[in-house]
Amino acid sequence: MDCGTGPTTTWVPVKTGESIRWPILAATCFIMIGNYFAFDNPAVLNKPLQEYMHMADDQFAYFLNLLYTTYSIPNVILPWLGGYAADRFGYNKLLIILSALVVLGQLVVCLGLERRNVGIMILGRVVFGAAESLAVAQSAITVKYFRGKELAMALGINLCMSRMGGVLNDLVTPIIWSKSSVPFAFWCGLCACIFSFIMVIVLVTMDLRFGAHVGVQNVPLEQPRPSSCLNDARLSLDGFSPNNMSFKQGSPPSIQDITMEQLNGHHHSHAGQQYKNQGGYPDKVTILQKCILQIRPHLDYSLSFWILFVMGFLLVGIIVPFNSIHAGFLQMRWYPGDPLKAAQIMTIPDLLAAVLILLVGWFVDHYGQMSWLFILTGLITGTAHIFLGLVKIKDPFPLLISLGVSSAIGVIFSSAVPVLVRSDQMGTAYGIMASAYNLSFVVLPMVVAKLMTIDPTVYTYTEIFFASIGYFGAMLAVWLKLLDRNGDLDRREIDKN
Repeated sequence: MDCGTGPTTTWVPVKTGESIRWPILAATCFIMIGNYFAFDNPAVLNKPLQEYMHMADDQFAYFLNLLYTTYSIPNVILPWLGGYAADRFGYNKLLIILSALVVLGQLVVCLGLERRNVGIMILGRVVFGAAESLAVAQSAITVKYFRGKELAMALGINLCMSRMGGVLNDLVTPIIWSKSSVPFAFWCGLCACIFSFIMVIVLVTMDLRFGAHVGVQNVPLEQPRPSSCLNDARLSLDGFSPNNMSFKQGSPPSIQDITMEQLNGHHHSHAGQQYKNQGGYPDKVTILQKCILQIRPHLDYSLSFWILFVMGFLLVGIIVPFNSIHAGFLQMRWYPGDPLKAAQIMTIPDLLAAVLILLVGWFVDHYGQMSWLFILTGLITGTAHIFLGLVKIKDPFPLLISLGVSSAIGVIFSSAVPVLVRSDQMGTAYGIMASAYNLSFVVLPMVVAKLMTIDPTVYTYTEIFFASIGYFGAMLAVWLKLLDRNGDLDRREIDKN
């Protein structure tokens, strides 16, 4: 996607090999199932794992949290780096390496479990978590084959099938343990990871065979229309900005003037020398300015994209902390003394979201209106939590349904990324969004835990916090729509050709 400066070209899907899209989608759906299946092995086998490890309650609680913390904290940064690696070195290499890391990480966890060695198990979770960018590569290769077609629905199917790995783990792993042992249940998780690795090999093989025909080609447009989402504002660092008029005569080349290939490849020195000879660089450049000049191309995204980043951090991020308290919250408010019913009722949002994800994707592909859906999800989230926390109602069922709808709409955050960034930034952008989600999964539960210590019985402060996040997300969505002067976010996917 062109920014409107330099050569007037855009990315247009070609029609050759149309039928390969669906086998590609089927393969991408399976490459994350092993990851999701093995990720929650410790949580599903909570008590059996504690008995097997011979740990006291407080010791096991620390150990279990450590298994998840060592996975999540590194992934605040790793998806960002993984996305950049995908843009720089290609998706296929990244897919194979990261999928192999998933297998290796689960293997180390299983070996540590066999020996009841906590250190080895933690090391395995670190290696397993290092492959989080696999989801970034999955999204990027799906965009390659479905951009301008059924992109939102394809991304929704990917997410739905990935979550099915977690559902399968919830259903199957306890049965496996009951008929065998805790270590054998974890070894079955390794088998799921190996299956996903095989599907990665199949996917890469198909992409190498058909990717050149189904990919994209540069097609000049007679009347290019710059995307307002790409040009609303750029990150300005220490005056090194193409929009800074005081540097117009003597500034280094902007991101629009030098392509990523030139920045990262063999043209870099030639381009830099050319602009230097023209007086582009100052005679004396400080070390700080040199560092800024190096990192700026990797942060050169529009203001619209950074707003989407914050919206994802907030609106997607509150799902996990709410799920962590929902059982106690529902039991205290509506189902006292009945923890089983409280747990069963809370499956409503997740199951509804899994179904509606496909419908939301179909709607966006055929009718667009993503900016309005962003506003809607913030309003639904805020209103549902206001009623849950402050209004006395007989049954939480309708509000849980509304949260399921809001969660399903959240899938379009992935669909909006190709509209807000250039093609050469796609992998890095998905990595940044994944980092936003992981950062929220680390930060927001800590805030909720603090609020619960202040108000441990009725959860009022916690629900007010969730409602505030929802309404603030809706305000950011309004800002995003105002920046989208050309209506790029609201176009049907097929119209983005």
